[in-house]
Amino acid sequence: MSASEMLCLVRYFGLIIGDLVPRKNKVWHLYNVFYKIVDVCCSRCLQPECHVQLNKLVSEHNELYLSISKCTLKLKYHFLLHYGHLLLKNGPLILTSSIRFEAKHKTIKAIANAIPCRINLGHTLSHKIQLQMINRFLSHTGLQPVLKFSSSSFNEDHSNYLFDLPPEFECNSFSPTWLEYKGIEYKNGMLLVLEVISGECLFGEIHKMLVNSTRIPYFVVKPL
Repeated sequence: MSASEMLCLVRYFGLIIGDLVPRKNKVWHLYNVFYKIVDVCCSRCLQPECHVQLNKLVSEHNELYLSISKCTLKLKYHFLLHYGHLLLKNGPLILTSSIRFEAKHKTIKAIANAIPCRINLGHTLSHKIQLQMINRFLSHTGLQPVLKFSSSSFNEDHSNYLFDLPPEFECNSFSPTWLEYKGIEYKNGMLLVLEVISGECLFGEIHKMLVNSTRIPYFVVKPL
């Protein structure tokens, strides 16, 4: 499983089988503690005092693992002991995650497995990746515009909320009936997740969509 698939499984595993597991089951309690650790590590807005809670959760998690598995702790569990200190020094841990940097490894590993020769493998992989990039540039594959919008767009009067908009929207801006940005289609009346705090989502309804020469869409939303 990939890292994103594993994270999704951890988050929704309780919803899948939670009603079938006895509440006093020790393994289930271990999962609940681990879920809380993941929730704290993936939160983007945290108070500095949360490092105390994280340290207690990690300590409880390691003790439960030792009592249930009857095995010694692996190196990854030792790394968990430092998460509270990192949270206090660097802020939310999700902002220092390397999950997106590792996403490229899948392509590189697929190429490496297809190469029978292991002599100077790094040079071969870099050469293959360069050829892939040249092919993308010449064929324009994956280089399509990130912003598409309806042809029935119209100029918009922003006098009601002009002071809340960037200066570039004072002129030459318009409001499309729909737009597609980075592969996601948006329409008036749709709901957006404005903020996630401790697993709680704050939603907002799209009231208007604004586009100008910067090709970056702005949304006027009504919080729900």
